Amino acid sequence: MGFASFLLAKPHCASQTLRRHMTSDAERERTTQRSVGVRDVAALASVSLGTVSNVMNNPDRVGPEIRARVEAAMTELGFVPSRAAGQLRSRRSELVGVVVPDVGNPYWASVLRGIESVIEQHGLALVVGSTHQERTRQRRLLKGLESQGVDGLILAPITADSADWEPFVSRRFGVVALERSGAGPSVPSVGLDNVEGGRLAVTHLLEQGHRRIAFINGPGTVPWCAERREGVISGLREHGLAIRDALVEVEVPDLTVAEGFQAVETLLAMEGGQTAIMCANDMLALGALLALRQRHIEVPTGMALVGYDDVEFAAALAPPLTTVRQPSFEMGAAAARLLLEPELQSSGQHVQFVPELVPRMSSAAGLTVLG
Repeated sequence: MGFASFLLAKPHCASQTLRRHMTSDAERERTTQRSVGVRDVAALASVSLGTVSNVMNNPDRVGPEIRARVEAAMTELGFVPSRAAGQLRSRRSELVGVVVPDVGNPYWASVLRGIESVIEQHGLALVVGSTHQERTRQRRLLKGLESQGVDGLILAPITADSADWEPFVSRRFGVVALERSGAGPSVPSVGLDNVEGGRLAVTHLLEQGHRRIAFINGPGTVPWCAERREGVISGLREHGLAIRDALVEVEVPDLTVAEGFQAVETLLAMEGGQTAIMCANDMLALGALLALRQRHIEVPTGMALVGYDDVEFAAALAPPLTTVRQPSFEMGAAAARLLLEPELQSSGQHVQFVPELVPRMSSAAGLTVLG
């Protein structure tokens, strides 16, 4: 029986209608070979398209007899409501976009777990991407999230150009940054005092007696890399040291184990006379440790080493890694609450966390290096 026949039929009751309009095996096979739509359900149940829509989205508006008839038709046809169509109607995707430097980095993985712990309570899901400190990659990721219609964005911006994430400001939840200086004053943000963190790390090495320190850092255009360098410079100046005499700098394009390894190879080729290495994160420090081990340079007796983040593996290294702790899980949870809970939202609100130096054996904590 065709679609026109369904429109002409005059049902007397739910059971009679379903029996009268029960499709043959051949017709049912033809239906399943194409996408079953709302019109097919409406035709089989002899109701309007609006009634089918109400059964899917507002079932309380439909009487029990008609609702049962529509649901029976859906079951018979194998109809599955379209999530995408629902998103178009409601203009909500129930998705939150998250863009961080590297989801493979244990620090950022912990931040993501913190975000997830909050957004799950709101019935939402995450869509995640990594920038690897590349501006073009960040733009591409944000364009993709925009096309998916995410309801909000949590971003660790690698530049201070708000044009990249401006389209998300007017979304259902808006934008929260995981770095204050990169987001600008009008975007709510969660962050750590990276200047103080850098100062703590280099001061620790200076207190151990080191006077020639190598600093392996990421791109100076990345806000938190620039801030950690600022802290290092501040710490050296507090001790009355000339930057050109006390600091050897190596800038790497990405904060990974491989880049840390290569940076140490570069440092050793320079023969800069450094007795300690400070790294902008723990992944770089792990790469540095592997390179030093390959060169048979003992840590800390041959070279002291300090990282940044205090990821889960830091204490398990040999020797255990001195580092600057960021409360990653708590920072992620705070960012999600700032995004989703209206009572916490205000223009430019910032949640600031305090860094903590965690001294371990990689920097010869408690010992003095003869300078």
